[in-house]
Amino acid sequence: MTAYTSHFKRFALSVAGAAAIASVAGCGGKSAASKADTGPPPVPVSAAPIRQGAIESTYSLTGSIIAGQQANMSSVISGQVRAVNAQIGDRVRKGQLLVQIDDASLRATLAQNEAALAASQARIRSSIANSTGNASTTESGRTSAQVAFDAASSNLNRTQSLFKQGFVSQSAMDQALSQYAAAQSALRTAQVAAQNADMSNGSASSAQADIAGLRASAAQDAAAVQFTLTQIDQAAVTAPFDGVVTQRSVDPGSLASPGTPLMQVSSMDPAFVAVGIPDSDLGSVSTGTSATVTLDSMPGRSWTGSVANLNAATNAGTLSYLARIAIPNPQLALKAGMVANVAFVAARHDRALIVPRTAIATTQDGSAVYFVDKGKAKLVAVKVGLQTQDSAEISGAGIVVGKTVITQRPDSLQDGAPVQVVTALAGTGASSAPSSP
Repeated sequence: MTAYTSHFKRFALSVAGAAAIASVAGCGGKSAASKADTGPPPVPVSAAPIRQGAIESTYSLTGSIIAGQQANMSSVISGQVRAVNAQIGDRVRKGQLLVQIDDASLRATLAQNEAALAASQARIRSSIANSTGNASTTESGRTSAQVAFDAASSNLNRTQSLFKQGFVSQSAMDQALSQYAAAQSALRTAQVAAQNADMSNGSASSAQADIAGLRASAAQDAAAVQFTLTQIDQAAVTAPFDGVVTQRSVDPGSLASPGTPLMQVSSMDPAFVAVGIPDSDLGSVSTGTSATVTLDSMPGRSWTGSVANLNAATNAGTLSYLARIAIPNPQLALKAGMVANVAFVAARHDRALIVPRTAIATTQDGSAVYFVDKGKAKLVAVKVGLQTQDSAEISGAGIVVGKTVITQRPDSLQDGAPVQVVTALAGTGASSAPSSP
């Protein structure tokens, strides 16, 4: 190989190397320029428009379910329990018979008292007839005495029947016999008076005094009748109001005496929630205030009621005021003793500008939100008003209905950073294709 040939090869290699270096350098410069023109990639975010509506701030207190009314019924008279007509948990109506105490002896006493009253009334009529000396009046007295005798005779027959069955005492039997004898004597007297119309039985004043005494005796007999009727009524224990039987303390055959517990009836529709209102919250609660009631034991359900009663004095040993909240309870789902959560509205704004609570960002200067502005995040200071678990009220410059705020973002998001809105698909939790910024 000549010196010329060797020199040419070295030149050719130098040119090729320079061309290769120039080509690589050219490619590298084009890539750098492309990256400089594109910038950092957009940050995926979730966003939502500002809406206008009502927002409420609430606070919750713990209370317990109680009955609206509750009656503990006990025996007023003595006697054997003949029937018990309700069980625990049964719904009952006002006036429904619950417990029947044997009243056979009371009814026998009633018959005796009614006969005594009839005899007293007959003697009054007979005395009036005697005082007038009028034959027709005397005949009327005889008729009245006959009616009284018939009543006493009927009472004697009933008492004898009951005595044989062991329902009345010997003294009751003796009393019926005595009344029968008295009525029989009065009848005979009236019959004699009717036969002897021309009678002279003393002065008018004496006759009037006799009549007054007879009327007083009749009044006593009438009172005895009424007293026995009252005892018979008390032997039938009835429901004092519509409700549910929450306690049963007797069975048929038990011996009841005054004060013996029989049954408890509770009215649970409406049910009531008893809750203590702290002094600090008393300004937002008054009679008629609405409240929402939930139970941990019944997740997913809620009831709406209103304050029916609010105590004017604190509960003993506390700084809270007892409130009773009425809750419609037609299905009796709420039962006495359940623990309830009671939510009250502390404040309400009806035309508030509202965003999801996750849209609120905390900066060194206070609260702010990020707008989506021409594909970039724009940080704007706001004033936060009422808040709920999910939403917040905001106000400030540029805060208008419909403007888009970022609701979910990375912590590293900066003001002016490019963003790309990613919308969650309803019901799936997946994301759709990025929308144009």
